[in-house]
Amino acid sequence: MSEVPVCVRCVSRRRTGMKNLITRRIEYYSVQKNELKGTVQGYFDRAFVEVAQTDYETPLANSELGYKAKLAPKNGTFVQFRVIGELPLDTQDASDSPKTYADDAEPDAAMTLSDEVFQASIEEIAGYVSLRARLIEQDPVDILPTVKKRFIKWARRMIHTLANDRMVVPMSAAVTNLSNTYVQAPLPFRTLYAGGKAAFASMGADDFISLADVLRAVSLLRNANVPQIKDRYACVIDSAGIQQLAIGDSRFGDKLEAFKDAKGRVLSAGDTIDYAGVLFKVQSDPYRCNLPGAGGALRTRKNAGKVRVCHVFGENAWGYLDLGEKGSRQRQLLAPNFKVQDITVTGNRITCALRFPVQAMVMQRDYGLNLAYVSAFDEVPGDLPDEDA
Repeated sequence: MSEVPVCVRCVSRRRTGMKNLITRRIEYYSVQKNELKGTVQGYFDRAFVEVAQTDYETPLANSELGYKAKLAPKNGTFVQFRVIGELPLDTQDASDSPKTYADDAEPDAAMTLSDEVFQASIEEIAGYVSLRARLIEQDPVDILPTVKKRFIKWARRMIHTLANDRMVVPMSAAVTNLSNTYVQAPLPFRTLYAGGKAAFASMGADDFISLADVLRAVSLLRNANVPQIKDRYACVIDSAGIQQLAIGDSRFGDKLEAFKDAKGRVLSAGDTIDYAGVLFKVQSDPYRCNLPGAGGALRTRKNAGKVRVCHVFGENAWGYLDLGEKGSRQRQLLAPNFKVQDITVTGNRITCALRFPVQAMVMQRDYGLNLAYVSAFDEVPGDLPDEDA
């Protein structure tokens, strides 16, 4: 069988043509991939600056219940919390009876208005999601807004859990005063225990919360002349605690029914009711820990623990880093950092990473209290017997 003559020049042209074709395809996919990354990057960069402030609102942070801290002037790495005290009573020298003056007499000295400033270093929450590039190309109208919603919800939950964590666990972030001298951060709120228990170590599975526990906390704050928030103290509590209170107090239960009749739905996270001079605000993702009998400790958070913690406080008891209103300079300075990149060899996945500046701290320890309790309404669907197991 005779060999077919091979044209070296033809082979060379075919190889060159194939090489050029591959090069063009690589360049095409590279451009497509870069354009896709740029589109996703631009979308998220714009999206978070344009989000309304209410979308970041939680039962604690970005609400009307805490002090709105700002970035320290000329220092974008610290958040400034300002604590302004109350004016002291003017009393007599030998007793604490009020001191009065004749019309020709004047006080010996000016009253001192205490003004203490804490500057806490900014911390960040960070995370990323992995997206299939082809999925974004096929349905960007649905995928990108959905991812945006998930990011906002995630950021909101993280901000909220940071705030209620600060009320129980001492913060570790660096804190300075106005002279930029490092100082100890204010300690978290003290804690009461449901059922009149004296300490966390004595808590058991049946130490359910009652209205008497909440009113005891309120009474302690009132005795200390802690300023109120619009004429009442706030109690931020989860739905399991709300249901337990309703079991123990029928009139409180009537309040819940009245809310349901007026709104057409049950009380849920972010909702409020006024009862017994207390503003009850419902939170999800409460601070939780394990019972002492299960090896738990109050300051060791366990989000599936049996012990729950609500927070009772007055005005300026704690504060949070205010994200600013939509379009404001504060919002622009605190805009989250996004990074969109390809993480795979073949370019089939794109990650979108988020770093979000946050901070929260207790400002005046004696202006609030924690209340640790157990609820009979803490089961979730996964706790039920599984017939298909």
